[in-house]
Amino acid sequence: MTLVAVSSVAGSPGATRFVLGLAAAWPDPARERVVVEADADGGRLGAELGVGVEPGLMALALAARGGGLTAADLVARGAAAVGDWSVVPAPPSAEQTTSALVHAASTLAGIVANDREGRVWLVDAGRLSGRSPALPFARLADDTVVVTAGAFPSLQLVPHRVEALRDAGCHVSVVVVEPTPWSPTEVADFVGADVLAVLPSVSSRPASLAAMRTSVWRPWWRRVEDAAAWLAAEVPVVNQ
Repeated sequence: MTLVAVSSVAGSPGATRFVLGLAAAWPDPARERVVVEADADGGRLGAELGVGVEPGLMALALAARGGGLTAADLVARGAAAVGDWSVVPAPPSAEQTTSALVHAASTLAGIVANDREGRVWLVDAGRLSGRSPALPFARLADDTVVVTAGAFPSLQLVPHRVEALRDAGCHVSVVVVEPTPWSPTEVADFVGADVLAVLPSVSSRPASLAAMRTSVWRPWWRRVEDAAAWLAAEVPVVNQ
C-alpha cells in the first residue's frame, strides 16, 4: 500500500491537477491507483472527469457506519474508473463533503492505511491544516505534499503550515509552481521541508490527461513523472 496526501495552502496552485498527474504517471501502471477527493470545500472531479458523484465519498461515508469494510470494498462501492485508474469523487457541496469527512475520514483513512493489496491511494486533501476534516488521511500518509505558488506572498504561508502538519504527525514535502525567483534548495531552507518538484505554470487547460504527454503540458508532465518516481521509490510497498 502507498498513501500520498496532496494539499494546497492558498489560491489555486494546481494541487488537484498534480494528484491526477500522479495517478496517470505512476511508474508502475500494473498497480491499482485510486484518487480520493477529500477537499472540504467540495468536489469537482465528478464533473471534470465525467463520472458523476454517485457512488463516491458520500456512499463510502454512509457505508463506513456499518463497519467491516475493506480497501477492496472502498473501490467497489465508491470508485469510478478513469482509464487505468479510478477516482472516489466528492459531492460539489462543501457542507456535504465536510460532513462526510467529519464523520468518516478517520475510519476510511484507517481502512486505506491497512490495505495489503499493493494499491496506490492518492488523496486530494484540499487546503489542509491542523483542523481540516481530511487530516486523518494526511496523518496516516506515507507523504503529505503541500503544493504552493512560488511567489513570496504564497511561500510565506508555507513554513507555518509545514510546522502545523508535522506537529499533527505528517511527513511533509513541498511542490512549487513556477514562476519563482528561488532555487529548490533556497525554497527548502525557507519552508523547512524537501522540495519534491518545481512545476511549470501552464495557463491553458488540457484537452485530457493523455494530451499532457505531447502538448504544451509536456514539460509539466515530465516533472510530475519524476515526482511520481521519487514517491514510488521512497514509499515502501506492503503486500501480504
